[in-house]
Amino acid sequence: MDKAEDFDAEIFRSMEFISNPYPIYRELRNINPLIYLRNERYYWILSYKDCSSVLSDLDYGKKFKRTYEEMTNSNVDDLQHYDPRNPRRNMLFLDPPDHTRLRNLVAKAFVPKNIEKMRPFIRSLAEDLIKRVREGRDFDIMSGFAGPIPAYTIAKILGVPNRDMEKFKKWSDSAALSLDSTRTREEYEEARVADENLSLYISSLIDEKKKSHEDDLLSDLIAAEDSGEKLTHRELIATSTLLLVAGHETTTNLIGNGFLALLRNRDQMDMLREDRSLLKNAVEEFLRYDPPVQQTARAVYKATVISGMEIKEGTRISAVIGSANRDPEAFENPDTLDITRKDNKHLSFSKGIHFCIGSQLARLEAEVAFDILMDNLSDARLSAEPEWRNNANMHGMKTFLVKKN
Repeated sequence: MDKAEDFDAEIFRSMEFISNPYPIYRELRNINPLIYLRNERYYWILSYKDCSSVLSDLDYGKKFKRTYEEMTNSNVDDLQHYDPRNPRRNMLFLDPPDHTRLRNLVAKAFVPKNIEKMRPFIRSLAEDLIKRVREGRDFDIMSGFAGPIPAYTIAKILGVPNRDMEKFKKWSDSAALSLDSTRTREEYEEARVADENLSLYISSLIDEKKKSHEDDLLSDLIAAEDSGEKLTHRELIATSTLLLVAGHETTTNLIGNGFLALLRNRDQMDMLREDRSLLKNAVEEFLRYDPPVQQTARAVYKATVISGMEIKEGTRISAVIGSANRDPEAFENPDTLDITRKDNKHLSFSKGIHFCIGSQLARLEAEVAFDILMDNLSDARLSAEPEWRNNANMHGMKTFLVKKN
């Protein structure tokens, strides 16, 4: 291959694509496993093999020549390297050694034994939420169940007061637009403003917690040291913001997308209701089948070849996880939901040094959520077609109304 297929990103902004991108991924893979978004000067990688390779190879990193702020400035053409003073200096945008230092400080809170301690809290919360379901009345899975579980859980872990959840969720939804390579400059500007609000909020919360150390992750991060180094104030803001957004946004969509998949595949719903030993396996299949994060970006550090095409140093690329997880070269019957699927090596938590640090927490929250849903809503039906959020990357629903029979 000597040329990638060339596309205008506008076609990936349609709600038809956003609500169900998989038929288009399949069509694109069959044409060419590498496509070029000419307006954004971005390559999308669609095959499992190439996505897996890119995500695990340090020759593809996070030092983009185009910064987050510059994406909102239409006058900038000659793009600079990422500014280390940027408030978004978090693990998601860093390479070693900075990435390693920050990750090591945070990872201690996400070891399995600490995560398992959250199970009673998560279960109690899920049970309280499901009590709001009234027979014959509409219930919004997203706002009434899938959203509060991870939001309140990560807030408890970090030490964010419950009273701030509503404004935090609004900022988080807008900030997440920055991770979608198909967004407009106006939407990147909306994301920037939301990110600033989140940063100001976290900054004031840090100041509060410095006065009195509490039993939460943010207080621990303030006090933590690694080889004599502490997190700077900016790093504390960036790390906390990342954990808050990523800690609830993705798991909310995992629960919502997974339950929608079960409603549309009743045989799988019945199987899970009858055999809860399948819960862990089912969560992995939900992650593969309809992942909350559809793509993840990298910068090419040295000239390479992807899908038979030469890619220059400095090029921006994106591993399209949603496509890779449906690649028939990697998964048998990839468009079929199968909660008994074995050896499910999906890429939904990424791979390599950027493998999701909160993966075990997300899995636990989802397992508890689906256990409660099977007890209470396995006979539910859709009240209306779901309304999808206008984000081609952070894939999830705005409203998901069901009715208990």
